Amino acid sequence: MGALEITLIAAAVLIGMTGTWSPCGFSMIETIGPTGHTGGQPTTLAACATFLPGALAGGVATFWLIALLGGVIHGAGGSVALLLAAVLALVAAVLEARGTPIVPQIRRQLPEHWRRAMPMPVASALYGGLLGLGFTTFVLTFGVWALAGIAFAIGEPVVGLWVGLAFGLGRALPIVSLAPFAKHRFGQAACETMAMRPAIYRGFRFGDALALTGVAVLLISSASSASAQEPEESAELAAGQIAKPAADPSAGPDSELAYQLRDRDGVLETVDGKTALPGKDPAVGGSYVAVRRGKTIFLLARNRELEEVSRFTVKGNPDALTVTGDYIGWRAVSNGRDKIAVRSIKGDGTTGKTRVLDSSSKDGQLSRPSISGKRIVYAVAKPNRNSIVSRTIGKGGTRTIKKSDKIALQNPSVRGGTIAYVAITKKRQRLVVKKGKSSKQVASRGAGKGVIWSTSLGAKRAYYTLIKGTSYRVIATGY
Repeated sequence: MGALEITLIAAAVLIGMTGTWSPCGFSMIETIGPTGHTGGQPTTLAACATFLPGALAGGVATFWLIALLGGVIHGAGGSVALLLAAVLALVAAVLEARGTPIVPQIRRQLPEHWRRAMPMPVASALYGGLLGLGFTTFVLTFGVWALAGIAFAIGEPVVGLWVGLAFGLGRALPIVSLAPFAKHRFGQAACETMAMRPAIYRGFRFGDALALTGVAVLLISSASSASAQEPEESAELAAGQIAKPAADPSAGPDSELAYQLRDRDGVLETVDGKTALPGKDPAVGGSYVAVRRGKTIFLLARNRELEEVSRFTVKGNPDALTVTGDYIGWRAVSNGRDKIAVRSIKGDGTTGKTRVLDSSSKDGQLSRPSISGKRIVYAVAKPNRNSIVSRTIGKGGTRTIKKSDKIALQNPSVRGGTIAYVAITKKRQRLVVKKGKSSKQVASRGAGKGVIWSTSLGAKRAYYTLIKGTSYRVIATGY
């Protein structure tokens, strides 16, 4: 969680607390306090216990949905959206600092009859939900409108979730803190002080202004970072596009490149042009091109005629192939689990027996494999750990190349001693090429700017699939 998110959460708590000065806030303290019903202190405590989760749920319902809507409409982040959010935060901060009356004002109040029509804890939960929603009763700060606009602009549901929880907490804390004491001198004095001294309310609004100013500064910083990346990404896309629509590239030993179309049919692209392949999920390597039809994998000669050399049928449903001059490998789904398997390729092109090298756990996944020489690499995804592993075919030794419990590691490819893989965080996806102990980022996409997917390594260029909405293409970049 970065500085922007932390500042937004703090601002949301303070903005939620400012709403206590509304008619609904004061009436709620009295309603769920001991004087608002006949159940006494036990009922008050039960009502407070339900009011808090109700307010949290209301806040999440508002701000999570707004952020989700923003992500669907314009994607997450983006320099223009972040700058607009910063302007909104600054305008709201100025209005709060000046104590400007709230316009438009929502004058709807809580349904008072609920406390008579249902048990107080149930009514209290519903009251909390309405206050947590933010826009269903009196609005006492421009910060509520600003938070909604910022959540929409950022477009990240996780951020909307945290803002909603923080706002709901701010709405609930003063009420559940004072309601149990509403019958006592302390509680009555606290409520009277709040009501009779407008300077306290003005102080909270000034605090909202300071918090929103901090949010604006961080939004401008985030917008600058996003803007710096966008020209790089646009240039990369324009200069490096190989094919569209296309996915799952497989680079050959020379200048060949195999990839699949929308229906997964394979295409082989060489200096002489493009050739449709007689199968799906293509791979090229060594002297061969591999495709599959159903559960049957075909090994084709890498020449103009693409004549069939051999074929074999596998267990499960194969959906990713890799081939070299000595081995053919694939991933297949069998009984709900991913399996990585290989066969050796003999001198006449026939293949040996199938060897299953790895199988995923019930709650895990294996990526498409990639073979170079006797080395096969693939990613292993588990609920709490992601890793990229390398295995020497024939010897069976497995080595973990990289692992993380915070970064998603996906879709590696290998060529000699070089490995490419995709590293994904909440805000950015990176294509990394690793040679020995050194690593280099060769492509990067910000959140909402497309998904970097499957990879392949050529002699001088790294290839990857870029998915954006329903569009996908194969991109090349030097390494």
